[in-house]
Amino acid sequence: MIIKDFQTEKIVNENKGFLPILIYGPNEGLIRDHIKKIKNDYLSDVDFEEISLTGKSLDLDPNILETSANSFSMFNSYKLIILESLKDKNISELENVINSAPDQTMLIVKADNLKKTSKLRKLFESNTQCYALACYEDDAKSMMKLIDNFVNENNISFDRDIKNYLMQTLSTDRMISFNELQKISLFYANDDTTPNLEEIKNLLNDTSSNNLQKMNESVMYGNTVKSSNILSKLLSEGSNPISILRSLINYLKRVQKVKVEMKKGSNFDNAIKFLRPPLFWKDKDNFQQHCVRWPLNKIEKNLSRLLDTEIDCKTNSKLSSILCERSILTICHEGKQHFQN
Repeated sequence: MIIKDFQTEKIVNENKGFLPILIYGPNEGLIRDHIKKIKNDYLSDVDFEEISLTGKSLDLDPNILETSANSFSMFNSYKLIILESLKDKNISELENVINSAPDQTMLIVKADNLKKTSKLRKLFESNTQCYALACYEDDAKSMMKLIDNFVNENNISFDRDIKNYLMQTLSTDRMISFNELQKISLFYANDDTTPNLEEIKNLLNDTSSNNLQKMNESVMYGNTVKSSNILSKLLSEGSNPISILRSLINYLKRVQKVKVEMKKGSNFDNAIKFLRPPLFWKDKDNFQQHCVRWPLNKIEKNLSRLLDTEIDCKTNSKLSSILCERSILTICHEGKQHFQN
């Protein structure tokens, strides 16, 4: 059965018998956040034993999951089993436990992004006894909700510029964003001063963010030397190739959105009003040039290229830096054609 994140608390609170939940997706931070809430909030009134297993554990002992689920504890009334890195060949062991439905046991299966054809997804989505919760990357709506919740919980006041800045710089991974917001919380703890944008930029080490923005603009202008230098610097400083790719993906998506609105008849100034988060005024001139010079079909083609590269990077982590650099510089070379005159 497919569920949404807001349903999780109710489901856990109303099911203290056997409860199997698959929590999966590319947003590792959000997955960890859900598991943390289940343990610290939803199970706060229950004495539970936590057991962690992996697909490798099942390879070594195919019966370990069933044994763990059905063993009796003298000291705890409830059991939480967290199973990750499961392989397709382990599905039968998982099915055996689900079919036996052990008493007072929650089974959380943690997984990365799964295709619709995944045996694991099909098992949890088609079985009325099971629940499947997808954790996709944070979008503008969920990111704004995260910021608003942070403001309310910490009694901190952010003006519109700070919120816009955070919307553009926070990660699509929930846990990374949470850690960045915690820096702000600690910095302004027991302090009556109002947060200002420059302090927050310095606090969150805006160098990497600025370099990503400069790289995006250089790529779109077709400046191969500058793009290559910035890209090399980002990778040498430890930036994740996937994060670099996503930065350019997000930039192209914003160009795409504006060009679609312009195609409908809006002028540039009206078209950028549809962007969320809003466009920074200092980025407006460069962004306008990219919207005017780049054809929509080329934007869409290169979006597909970058998304394919992201998948390749996930499946070939050792080659991720090379794949990232090759894909971005290919787009940069194309950008040169649009700014020859």
